[in-house]
Parts: sequence; C-alpha cells; structure tokens
Amino acid sequence: MIGTATGGDLGDDKREGDQIMKRSDAPFSVRTLDEANRMPWRAGKLLRRVQRSGRTGVLLIAEIREPIRSFTDRAGVVSIRENGLEICSRDRFVKAPKFVELAPGPHDMEFLVIRLRASRTSSFRRAVELREGDVLVALCDPVQPNTFYRKSRPVDSWFVGILSPPGKR
Repeated sequence: MIGTATGGDLGDDKREGDQIMKRSDAPFSVRTLDEANRMPWRAGKLLRRVQRSGRTGVLLIAEIREPIRSFTDRAGVVSIRENGLEICSRDRFVKAPKFVELAPGPHDMEFLVIRLRASRTSSFRRAVELREGDVLVALCDPVQPNTFYRKSRPVDSWFVGILSPPGKR
C-alpha cells in the first residue's frame, strides 16, 4: 500500500543524458488511490480492458485541462520513470490515459511533473511489487494556472495505488 506524503525534491542539479535538469523545491502531495474523488471514464474503460486481459503494468492518468494554445511557462509534463528511463508521459498535447506493460516483480518508480520554463520540478520515488495481473494506477492532477472552468489544486497532486484483477482480491 502506498501511503500519504507531502514534500518536494531537493534543489540539486541532475544530469540526464547530455541535459542537466534543474530540480527545485516544488511542493506536491501523494495520496492513496481510494482518496481520489473519481477516475475519468476513459481511464476506467482502459483499466477494465487491461484487467480483463490479465496484463500487468502501469496506467498513467494526467488530468491536464490546459488548452493546447496556452502560453504559460508553468505547463507541465507528467511522466513515470523506472530505473531512470521514462516509460510513459502525458502533456497538454497528449492527454489520453496511457498503459505500459511491465513484468511482474519489484520496480523502482519515479513519478515526475516537469515544468521546463519555470524550472520547477516535483518528483518522488516508490518501490512497488507487482504480481501477475496487477495494475499500478497513477492519477496526477498537476498545478494548472490558466484554467477558467475548474480551480487548480495549489500543489501537484498524485493518487497512486495498485489494483489487483477482480478475481484475485
């Protein structure tokens, strides 16, 4: 079970490939998946299809409401990395939920929201153990300053949990 935490990444520079990413102290919150108010229906539909087929992996859901033509410097890219390699990401151009198949077993995952121009990145790491048929669901609601129709959360909010297949609970 993944618990509740708040905090931010410490202000270190990290080298990734030939690019140095500035990590600043951006606040975030992490809660269990059952604390999420709702799961978007596209994600629920994809989750049911994946569970019916018995696949194991990660489902990334980013609730990005930024318009494509927004000129903000705070627009974020939501991504998940395993052992330093990006396995999936979502941004304001590609908003649909993304499922990535993983092998059962232990995984060291890093959950990130990267803002390139504002140089504010929030991230946290979790070690998870996936059994056959488990799906790690990560729902992220990043800070979105230019939305008019629904107030943005004050910090990047993650809802993370592992869902077992319906027959194995």
